[in-house]
Amino acid sequence: MNFIGRFLWLILTIAAISLAMVFAVSNTQQVTLQFWPFTGQLEIAAWVLVIGAMATGALFGGGIVWLSLVAARTRNWALQRRLGKAEKRAATAEDQLAATSAGTGTDPKQPELPPSRRLS
Repeated sequence: MNFIGRFLWLILTIAAISLAMVFAVSNTQQVTLQFWPFTGQLEIAAWVLVIGAMATGALFGGGIVWLSLVAARTRNWALQRRLGKAEKRAATAEDQLAATSAGTGTDPKQPELPPSRRLS
């Protein structure tokens, strides 16, 4: 299964790079960018502008995904700590119950009967 996933990833990567190369070769004309509140202009190839915008979007999207994963990992870490504490408390309670039932001679799995129901 892992081999198939890597193979598909390789095919998709090669296809994306090929499409980007074809796009870059076919869009070599210059585009003038004007920065409105300023007086500057910038002439740049159309393919650089488009691929740069796509790369910027991918970086911002990746950053957002990374931040959400950090939040999920932090929550997971906190829940693991709580689970560890709860397991320790459960083990302590089981030990105390075993010690108490060993001293009274009763089975810890059987509930204790009220005095009115006990056989004398």
